[in-house]
Amino acid sequence: MAQFEATVRLFDVVETDGPAARRSVEERLRGAGFTRWQIVAIGAQGSMSSPARTRPPRRPARRETATYSGGLLVAAVVAWALWFLWLLAG
Repeated sequence: MAQFEATVRLFDVVETDGPAARRSVEERLRGAGFTRWQIVAIGAQGSMSSPARTRPPRRPARRETATYSGGLLVAAVVAWALWFLWLLAG
């Protein structure tokens, strides 16, 4: 049988501080019958975000412009090589 991993956010954890909230969540998970879990982070509601799970901001579409700089560079290198060879031969 396949094993799966689930990421869950709990919003109804009302406690006085972080350690108390962690204990409360652990007790609830144990009471629900879960045997293995890992609490990654606990923070005030609205203060936590998961950067690994959020999408990066969309970049604006890039317009491709016609550029001839690559071709001109290759032509210049070929012209220089031919000139250099002409000097060596002459």
